[in-house]
Amino acid sequence: TVSTSYAQNYKQQFPSIDAKGKITDEKGKHLGWVTSEGVIKDSTGTKIAHVDKNGNVVDMKSGKSLGKAAKNGNFVYHSDKSTTDSLTVSAPMNGTCEVKDKSGKTVLLVHESYKQYGACAYHCLKMKNEHKDMKMKQ
Repeated sequence: TVSTSYAQNYKQQFPSIDAKGKITDEKGKHLGWVTSEGVIKDSTGTKIAHVDKNGNVVDMKSGKSLGKAAKNGNFVYHSDKSTTDSLTVSAPMNGTCEVKDKSGKTVLLVHESYKQYGACAYHCLKMKNEHKDMKMKQ
């Protein structure tokens, strides 16, 4: 019982994507949605980005690439004109994957159904929620 309650508390300290594609921050605030087709919506339901057939994450307004979602769920995003950064996704364990930043720190827990698009959806919504520009590939 003790280990089970510890595991539940562990999961609550990270943003997450549940089995229905609902994305919440570490405090449980609803940030948006991701669909199994790779459409990313904010909490009002407005489409902000999508993943095209080549794995490019495309801004809905500008049509420019925000990054690349690999088939394994890893996400390479543009942090400025000349550099990129990435998020990596673990194999599912008990139906959940961990998304880690370049230093190996867990930044998101994602249901295995959304493994492919979870990291990019979280990144896009986080940038939008913090009123930061999503970086475009030039």
